[in-house]
Amino acid sequence: MFYNKLKQKTREIRTLSIRPVVLKKKLQKDPPRWMIDQIENDLAAYSSGITKEMLDRAFCGDKVDTFSLVRFSIQRGHISFSHDEKNLDSKHFKGLLGCIKKLQEFAPLPDVDFIVSLEDGFSGNPGIGPCFVFAKREHVTDLILIPDIKALTGYEKLRTLIPKTTRKWSWSQKVAKCFWRGATTGGYSTLTSWQELARAKLVLLSLNHPTEIDARFHNVVQCDREVPSFLKAKGMVSPSVSRPDHLKYKYLVDVDGNSCSYERFFWLLLSNSVVLKQITPNVQWYYSALKPYQHFIPIQEDLSDLLEKIQWARTHDREAEEIARHATAFVEENLSAEDILVYLYHLIKKYSNLQR
Repeated sequence: MFYNKLKQKTREIRTLSIRPVVLKKKLQKDPPRWMIDQIENDLAAYSSGITKEMLDRAFCGDKVDTFSLVRFSIQRGHISFSHDEKNLDSKHFKGLLGCIKKLQEFAPLPDVDFIVSLEDGFSGNPGIGPCFVFAKREHVTDLILIPDIKALTGYEKLRTLIPKTTRKWSWSQKVAKCFWRGATTGGYSTLTSWQELARAKLVLLSLNHPTEIDARFHNVVQCDREVPSFLKAKGMVSPSVSRPDHLKYKYLVDVDGNSCSYERFFWLLLSNSVVLKQITPNVQWYYSALKPYQHFIPIQEDLSDLLEKIQWARTHDREAEEIARHATAFVEENLSAEDILVYLYHLIKKYSNLQR
């Protein structure tokens, strides 16, 4: 059953703040090649077509609740949706619905029927068939990437805050040190398992090499109740640090949590500091467009080469600065609020061509 409106109790839908003239121009021309390639790659598994029966099998029973599924139908410009009751007030749901509505104002969307998971990501293949997701494992061909929820609401504050702060810290003024603050996500921690987290390995490296790395947890979560006090006693926990204060450092590391780091990776790329990116199977919609040593410095998933890469950046200062500049330019040229809607539009369009 499809529903046509939200319940009265829900708050106003938050949508992207876009520049209408810019969006219209972008919609009138071909999208960047990387967008086309990513969309075609994600849809390749369904080259023989997507049927209503396939979607019915995906959107049924406990799958709807387990994977936080919402099914959208657009017919002659009219948007309907079917969902689990708990998702009505979800920011993920409302953000996506707001973007679809915003798109409809500028470009008629084709008749289409698609499913979206509101989960942050999956550790493998959940077996739900054709489904739009915010993040996935790179090898999983069944799932189709869409801009994540932070992107769908425009990264609006970050687009103002980060560039404003970068003007305060030129490259030569930044501290040549690797910096990180974050939570203990990436798995469930016990007193015997916490060291398995990649983020824990990062903090331990910092304790052992304090002149190279400043990394601490500011929030201890997903753990047994004894873990927070244990990590604090080991000196692994400190107060949070604002995003602007991160930008004092030349080297900012990105380590996955439960899935991709979402908005964190976005603002790190925009920071004019060089990003040391942990390479994992987790991917988002724009990752394929980023190139090692052009937009970021790659590090192993277990962080075993992090110290080596920090040393490389120190001895190749000019190259590291260029990487930081290229990353910022990529965000400015490819990840604007308008670009996010352009990607969603072309994805829905190409997906609709596969429906039969």
